[in-house]
Amino acid sequence: MKILYYFLFLSYVLNAQNYHYVENKNTAKEVQFYLDERARTSAGVYDGEVLLRTLWSNVEKDKGTHSIEWDGLDDEGLPVSAGNYTVKVLSNNVKYEWEGAKIGNTSKNLTGVNRYHGLSGFFKFIIRDEIIYWSNGYNEQRTAAYTSALSNPQVTTPVLDKGAIVKYIATGENKVFWSGHDVQANKSFVFVTNQNNNEEYSYDGAKSYEVNYSRTYESSLDLVEGTDSYITGLAYYNGYLFVARQLQNSIHVLNLSDGGALVHAINSVNAPRELTTDDKGNLWLISDESTVSKYVIQENGQLEKTILSLSSLDEPLTLGFNKADNIVGVCDGGSYQQIRFFNADNGVEGTPFGELGGYANGPKVSNNKFYFSDSKSKDFNADIFTPQYNHASLAFENDGSFWVLDTGNNRMMNYDNNRNFQDKIQYTPDWLIMSIDKNNSSRLFVDFLEYEIDYSQENVGESWILKNNWGFSIKDKYNDSFGRIREPVTLYNGKTYFLLKADANFVIAELAENGIRITNKVLDGFNWVWLEDGSLVYVNPAELSGDVIWEKYELNGFDNNEDPIFLGGSLLAKKANVVSNEPLFRYGSSLSVVILDDYKLLTFDARPEENGMGAGYHLGLLNINDNSWIFRTSKATGKDYTGDYPLDGRFDTGNEVHNAGSKAMAFGKHIIWGYYGEFWKGGFQTNQYAHYWDNGLLLNVFGTNWTKNPNGLTVNRLGGSVFTPFEGMAGNAITPYTVFNPTNSNIAYLYHPDESWHGGIHRWKISNLNSVQEKEISIILK
Repeated sequence: MKILYYFLFLSYVLNAQNYHYVENKNTAKEVQFYLDERARTSAGVYDGEVLLRTLWSNVEKDKGTHSIEWDGLDDEGLPVSAGNYTVKVLSNNVKYEWEGAKIGNTSKNLTGVNRYHGLSGFFKFIIRDEIIYWSNGYNEQRTAAYTSALSNPQVTTPVLDKGAIVKYIATGENKVFWSGHDVQANKSFVFVTNQNNNEEYSYDGAKSYEVNYSRTYESSLDLVEGTDSYITGLAYYNGYLFVARQLQNSIHVLNLSDGGALVHAINSVNAPRELTTDDKGNLWLISDESTVSKYVIQENGQLEKTILSLSSLDEPLTLGFNKADNIVGVCDGGSYQQIRFFNADNGVEGTPFGELGGYANGPKVSNNKFYFSDSKSKDFNADIFTPQYNHASLAFENDGSFWVLDTGNNRMMNYDNNRNFQDKIQYTPDWLIMSIDKNNSSRLFVDFLEYEIDYSQENVGESWILKNNWGFSIKDKYNDSFGRIREPVTLYNGKTYFLLKADANFVIAELAENGIRITNKVLDGFNWVWLEDGSLVYVNPAELSGDVIWEKYELNGFDNNEDPIFLGGSLLAKKANVVSNEPLFRYGSSLSVVILDDYKLLTFDARPEENGMGAGYHLGLLNINDNSWIFRTSKATGKDYTGDYPLDGRFDTGNEVHNAGSKAMAFGKHIIWGYYGEFWKGGFQTNQYAHYWDNGLLLNVFGTNWTKNPNGLTVNRLGGSVFTPFEGMAGNAITPYTVFNPTNSNIAYLYHPDESWHGGIHRWKISNLNSVQEKEISIILK
């Protein structure tokens, strides 16, 4: 893996690196320090443990003796009284290695356009001539249409560029037909590409259609307008393309031999969806009555219904035809969660495949257990963001082997013709909430998925398995994308609990053996953090001139239901009469609460400048014994700042950023805060991290941002941007988490999610932690 170093190679006079203000040389005091080896350094002046002045941050210095000057001023530029003080010099050669976004992603490529990733998950796929054609619905700045070769399935290729929402697919005549939906204009259509080169192909009857904020399709067919117009099924047979629109109760039949002309508009089928054809001239379709029916395709493209229907199904979601065995496969959700197989001539059912009931039986993941649907609402109008439930996909190869979409786990699963598991393709779509059990770092949660991390495996791609999916039993009330598994912690009774969003509050829930158990314990609001010792901490957001109070609710055992019991809230800390430059939690950001050495409270202001705050410090350590600051650092750049991302520990409040920081974390004496920088520098993002020591001095800044893209930024014809994934980059990594390697304290890891440059959970290896040295030099100010 490539090791990414992000630090300053500058040779200015040391005190010129003070990013707080210009020093007063007239009263400068000088001391010296010695470095045993070349290292990155930061320095500050202290009164006891309290940081008075940051002298410089993140400067590379050679081995040898170096001088320090201090002008007797603090970080606010005010004179410090005469007395004895200490200069602390922090040196280190910590390494930062981006190991990739491999957790939850099976892609062969570490980065680049041929990696599986997307804002939405897999939606549909078909197989034709050793190629998988697949879609992922809504994908914002990228195309939603792709191909993958069966011979190399872990590599994918985008089809065209940023365009419409793409879901349904059919093939025929060496062409690929894709459903397109322009949600801004309430229009749906079919566009066409060549199988051999993925470029558009225009039939004589094709029209040019420009999708709002996107590309122009020259090959569009069957353009229909209306909020109920989007396509719910595509199928091809013998020169005819069948286009289903469920909410319009219509199937349009296009004659491709006549340039794609509409020759039939069939309205006799109620709510048609999910079409497929067999090799005997029949169209199979699902209607909204949960019935699969067989129709004969006549020579003119009309449909004649047969007497054969498959009516024993509970929730048929998709169809596939196995020509090797003359079998129609149906992914049946509901109480089955199985693939059911029927003879295409007489409808006789064979042996189904998959664990009956699926995840109704519990959260454990296996290769023969499917999550096709659940009880959450299925809103056909919610067409921008593809729901990750209540749909499926099934496709057979020529020999009867098959691929099936395990929807709830976002996996394309491959089985041979004897139903033996062969392979899977998996990536993690736009799931922003990630967490790690605070007392068990091997348990990593994304959305309702739980990954188990094996730290004995050096290759992160081989270190994870998808162990549990906890989402099946969750109802709509608890299905908030920002409030799923939050603050998980295994307590001393051996059970794991977490916070689950319910309306305007958190409720305490347990990850029980058979699924999520929701308790009757409700927490008021969302500003809660669960500590490793089981205590809960509540914090009210800071407002200018107001009071910020940290309340602690200590764990006091468990009741008869094994629900945790808490003592009444006690005052942990208080900052009265908040002033503008204090680094305190504010509305619109994630809450960071960490207690170090039993009396040091870590605080973080993740917001830009607004409402009279944010122009001062953004990271602080508070002494909870007297509510005084031990240090305040990471000062704002200023909202007019337009330079590069600062590598000296400053918090960028400029560069047009809207949502700036993520959260502050700690492991041992190390502190890291993240900066995802939404809309930074003209609407883009960062993935930057500042690494501090617990004395308030900076160790390094690592990560990257969109301006570092070695491929540059591609601009499409409408002026929109096309993002090419590159090393270390992520989007909206709002919930990072740090842990020590359980077997090696010289190594730690930073995990974070991604929207969705790389389609997986990222891991940064932070090593050589033992290189951190802190030198203390006495200095007298007279």
